[in-house]
Amino acid sequence: MIRFSEKGYYVKENAPIYLTSDMDRTANWFEDILGWYSNIVERDAKGAGRYGVVFDMLPEVEHTHLASFTGMQMFFGQPEPRKISFMQVKGIEKMYDYITSKGWDKITKVKMQPWGGKTCSLTTIDGYIIEIFE
Repeated sequence: MIRFSEKGYYVKENAPIYLTSDMDRTANWFEDILGWYSNIVERDAKGAGRYGVVFDMLPEVEHTHLASFTGMQMFFGQPEPRKISFMQVKGIEKMYDYITSKGWDKITKVKMQPWGGKTCSLTTIDGYIIEIFE
């Protein structure tokens, strides 16, 4: 709960597939920069991640399946830098502040849209773009 209170935001819906050639590095980025949790479920004989997940919820909550999955499924593969997700959050300004406080500058400023929502774009460590809206 400490991590949740530090972040000040939560993800409402999300579940794209994320390809990465270094799952441990990517999982650490999600933990360090977004304040998420990770679980590398399957590794090859050399210990490299083959399948894992990163998610916004506490692992204890995620495992109960009481809420929709709010993370990303990671598979071993060559990253394909492109838009990967539209992620709805509650507390987009807090998310922006949290990410920039961690030193990550590959996020656009939050913009108010004509339709009344707020948006920004986040580029991940692997070059993927996540469009975020509230």
